[in-house]
Amino acid sequence: MSEADKSKAQLVIVTGLVVIYFIFGSRFPYLLYAAGAVGVISIAVPFLGDLIVKGWYKLAEILGAINGRILLSIIFFLILFPIAVLSRMGRKNPLSLKKEKSGSAFTERNHLYTAKDLEQVW
Repeated sequence: MSEADKSKAQLVIVTGLVVIYFIFGSRFPYLLYAAGAVGVISIAVPFLGDLIVKGWYKLAEILGAINGRILLSIIFFLILFPIAVLSRMGRKNPLSLKKEKSGSAFTERNHLYTAKDLEQVW
């Protein structure tokens, strides 16, 4: 990671803390102190600033892994699972995955193709 990227990340951390402080007001005064501390440490001791950025990226990686699993689980259980249950409750075989009584999955379709069938193929 370049020095410019590290500086951008440090600036984003400080700006984020200040914005959160102004959103929640005086209930969380330590956010403003934390923003000032991160800014001063990043400028005064670059090694500690780099550690702050590494910690920030590690936290973002962990949260990304957790959020991905949570969101995909919610989508699965709230959308896909009920659709699958409702589909299984029906008696139809829309994809023809179950074998018919004849034992073959082949479906014979007696259709005479015309020029209109080939006008808009896609």
